[in-house]
Amino acid sequence: MRVLSVPSVFSVRTLFSFPARSQPSALCYNLNQTQIKRVKAMFTMPEKIIYALPEQIGNTELFVGRKKEFDYFLGDWYNYLVNIMAQSQAIVARRKKGKTAFLQRLFNILWSCPDTGVIPFYFSVKEMNVTLAEFAKEFFSSFVNQWIAYMERKPELVSNPLYFERLDRQIEDAEFKEIYESIKGFERVGNWGLMWETVARLPFETAIAKKCKIVQIFDEFQNINAYILDKRRNVIDTMSGSYLDLAERKEAPLIISGSEIHGLLEIARRLTARFKELRNLPEDEAKESIRRYAKTSRTKINEQAEEKIWNLTQGDPLYFKALFFSRHNDTKDYTNEDNIIATYTQEITQGEIYRTWMEYIAAFFLGANERNAKRIMLYLFQAGEERTRAQMIKDLNLDMTDSELETKLRQLIKADLISQGETNFDYKIEKDKTYELVFRRLYQEEIDGFIPDIRKELRQEMGITSYEKGKFRDYLVRERIKKPFNLKGLAENGIDLTIKPKSIHERETVKVGLRDREIDLIVKGNVEMWIDVKDTKGKYGKREADRWIEVKNIINEKSPKTLFATYSQNGYTASGKELLVSNGVYVLKGEVGK
Repeated sequence: MRVLSVPSVFSVRTLFSFPARSQPSALCYNLNQTQIKRVKAMFTMPEKIIYALPEQIGNTELFVGRKKEFDYFLGDWYNYLVNIMAQSQAIVARRKKGKTAFLQRLFNILWSCPDTGVIPFYFSVKEMNVTLAEFAKEFFSSFVNQWIAYMERKPELVSNPLYFERLDRQIEDAEFKEIYESIKGFERVGNWGLMWETVARLPFETAIAKKCKIVQIFDEFQNINAYILDKRRNVIDTMSGSYLDLAERKEAPLIISGSEIHGLLEIARRLTARFKELRNLPEDEAKESIRRYAKTSRTKINEQAEEKIWNLTQGDPLYFKALFFSRHNDTKDYTNEDNIIATYTQEITQGEIYRTWMEYIAAFFLGANERNAKRIMLYLFQAGEERTRAQMIKDLNLDMTDSELETKLRQLIKADLISQGETNFDYKIEKDKTYELVFRRLYQEEIDGFIPDIRKELRQEMGITSYEKGKFRDYLVRERIKKPFNLKGLAENGIDLTIKPKSIHERETVKVGLRDREIDLIVKGNVEMWIDVKDTKGKYGKREADRWIEVKNIINEKSPKTLFATYSQNGYTASGKELLVSNGVYVLKGEVGK
């Protein structure tokens, strides 16, 4: 069998030899000193963005925000890039959080700046089985089309690229043609490994040969270990290993993203320890998006509607997009709260929001209908904060060992249904009322015989949020203690001690052991007192007492004179109050503001 060797392609003077008339005047293929100086300057946004890559968002006017992310990638990271110091990055978030929209807009911004010598390459790893040979040819075709498109300013080669079989007529450089012929030769002799090795290194080696920088943007990168097949049609689950070396190459760093969060993080930690989570839009950006979606969908809104939709969606792009573009948005009027509730209820129970979350939920529970796993998730939703395995076993009376519980929790993390807490012993579900309602509608009746009233809970969520209620209750308690007071008169179990406040801090985040805790009120004066304020439907119970006593014990180890107190709008359970009092926590009197 004839052995084909990989040609030494990049020892030539130029990678492509286009006719002089087709070469862009603003970018020489070998950068001169003036251009090198320009490369080292800060990035300047183009006057006009050329949408060479069609954006999945559709109407480009709907893209709003991500200022923080752009400030980084077109700021510090771009500076590192042009100075050959950039490290590969990973962006993680669940489906439809806006990763693809951000990456495609980043590509188009970079593509619109031909003077910089920074060339973007975008590749999405599809969620479908493909042989390694076909994957290698697709990757090669994508890169070559986008390279030529950038050099000749032909956006049509990005939006409508030529297939591998037609590329030979497009490539004019003899050396690059040699790579093309080599790939076909490797395929003829069945050497798929060399096909992939050759094309995987192509962006990096092109950047070296051409003295430019190439940003490799790979969307849904975790699929590379799940859908590429060898000759026996077996999945090659080590494909990401191709980038163990390439991810460290500063001339062509990677920006990888994925919606299988746990799967991508496992890959990212091997390739690069640097990853960012794409979170919801901040309030100002979210409200601007709401206004644009309302305009595009011809839906009537006002300031009150904006506020209600913000409270409901908390800046999640999937949620407000689904709300406005829902087929159930037939009234086209969200100034009426009932219309918002009606549409959102449909989206949670059968629409796009439901289908998106079911991709995660069903993947786990349909494969293993595990009652304990559902109970654990409902428990974490209701807790609203981190819980340890020991707490779960105790509170849920689980008949399993710590090791068995840890295995189950890892399975839930791998399915992207829950998250790891501050330590490997802690677990949580991020606050997301919509996700909670999707889950509870499916399983709460099975778990504890209770069917959630979705419309009622949505109405509550759109009104004064529980956080705002908590802040108001904090304010009322604060009014009682802002002047000198005697603890004996304020607390049911108080002592004869006059406290003279100098300052009162609200909702302050402090380090308690290994965790960051938000403390409702901290009084500083002749003594320091921490107050836990609860404005919940239920009474302050043993679970809340255990948590607050844990905080007290950790703090008192270093500051034994710090006092601890609680206030509960709806009172206490007998066991909760007994536990607080026996551990030296002062129970404040009164029905403040009720």
